[in-house]
Amino acid sequence: MTASATTTAEQYRAESARLRDFSLAQLHPHLPLRFPSHGGEDVPETFRARSWYEYPGWAGLAAADALANAGALYIALHLIDFSPLRGELVELRGIHVNGRGGTPFDPVSLFLCCLLRWEVQRGWGKLARFLASAEGACWRRLCGFAAGDTPSASVLRTAFHALGPAFHTDLCPRFIALLAEAGLLPPHDSQSDTPARDGLPLAVDGMLHDAHSTMKCSKVTDACFAPTAAEQPRPCPAREAGKEGCACNTVACAHHCKRVTPRDPEARFIHYTGRNQAGQQDPQRERNVHGYRSYAHTLVEDDLHTYWVAYSTVHPANTDERVIFPADFKHLRQRLPQLPISELVADAALGFTACLELIYAADAIPIVDLRSDPGDQDAETCLLRGYDAAGRPLCPHGFPLYFNGLDYQRLRATWVCRQRCVSSAAAQATAECPYRDPERPCGMTKHVTTTFIHPDGSPHARLARLFAVGSPTWKARYGSRRNATESRNGQIEALDLKRIWSYGLAGATADIACADLLINLRTLGRLVRQASALSD
Repeated sequence: MTASATTTAEQYRAESARLRDFSLAQLHPHLPLRFPSHGGEDVPETFRARSWYEYPGWAGLAAADALANAGALYIALHLIDFSPLRGELVELRGIHVNGRGGTPFDPVSLFLCCLLRWEVQRGWGKLARFLASAEGACWRRLCGFAAGDTPSASVLRTAFHALGPAFHTDLCPRFIALLAEAGLLPPHDSQSDTPARDGLPLAVDGMLHDAHSTMKCSKVTDACFAPTAAEQPRPCPAREAGKEGCACNTVACAHHCKRVTPRDPEARFIHYTGRNQAGQQDPQRERNVHGYRSYAHTLVEDDLHTYWVAYSTVHPANTDERVIFPADFKHLRQRLPQLPISELVADAALGFTACLELIYAADAIPIVDLRSDPGDQDAETCLLRGYDAAGRPLCPHGFPLYFNGLDYQRLRATWVCRQRCVSSAAAQATAECPYRDPERPCGMTKHVTTTFIHPDGSPHARLARLFAVGSPTWKARYGSRRNATESRNGQIEALDLKRIWSYGLAGATADIACADLLINLRTLGRLVRQASALSD
């Protein structure tokens, strides 16, 4: 993730000793990698299916030029055995429906079709025709379908939605558990300045998606979906805001306002300015969105110049990240308790006490961008609170202190004045400063942990950071690892998910979860292909 503009990530990756762990020669004694299941793997003896997925084996990848000519997902499907999911999926109601009394398809086969949908960029109807065609013969074999007996679009769609949000949102955590079990996740960031600290950097960010439905009103709230009556008229947020709105006094508005999107009831409107800093805008990124916000946690591997999507969720577009992050971060830590996190990288949206406290409580270093405040531009306010707009502690005379390192055991930053006032024009005014002792050249010393401590004893957490913001160390850790979230968002956009394909929050969650798992599978396939080519 730290590749320069003139050197690609693949070229940097080729120099990493860790890449060899992904070569087919290193992996094949451990194959297949079994995809984790939360249910029993046993299937009822009475269960019968028209298709049957079986792990295809890795031998097909060992042939000459097989890896070089294969797609990344194709390679990944020869490394991972998804059959452990069968017992769990059979228990899900609706996933193997094929008409009343008809023999169902294998639910594992149908699950793989959910991933294939994004790989080949086809809707359910086109995917069904693709599987039945000669062009889809390879994928039929991998999914376990027989020629001439493939599922229809309605069967594929029904199975996709029957999986449910709980299953979909757990796909990426299961994949991370699979990597950890196979020893493909390092115990620490080998590129870090502190390799003794266990854990990998975690970068978080959101992405806005347009809903599948077309917006008819930007002021929609939950009340717009409630029934209305003469004695209980429905309030109209649009009219209250001075817009045209809707009187909701017609038959069409009896159950819900006619200007809502009933198939996307959770979709909400937001005007995105392109910046998280108050009062700042980016005209090139500024846009109106009616839809949803996906929020992804990505594990960054600097040594391999890549990342893994560890967990993602979907929310209405106007949901505040201060609401999303605490719940998602807690869930990720509970779901993957053996996954230590060394640093958490995020933009200014998480620069609030509730979010920062969670990061510190996880024994992680917060690499969170600075959040602005009107008082930042007032020198007296900065002096009173003890730090400036860049988060640098100030001495009693208003001079910024120098960053003097981080105690990684205590997670405590040290700042010193180095008697910088001696060389200033205001030297006479500070002549009586008790920290101008020639025998103690470091002068005043301040320690910063989770907060700055105000002279009145109250803590201020807004700009307290363990690394000096803007320093080379900060830039190396923040900029490159933020690129991981931007790259994930770019891949989601490349999969044509800037606009959600399905209706509703559950459908959006399913779309994003399958896309994020596909991104991980493709990454695994690419690493294996490159590592194997270098080892030949």
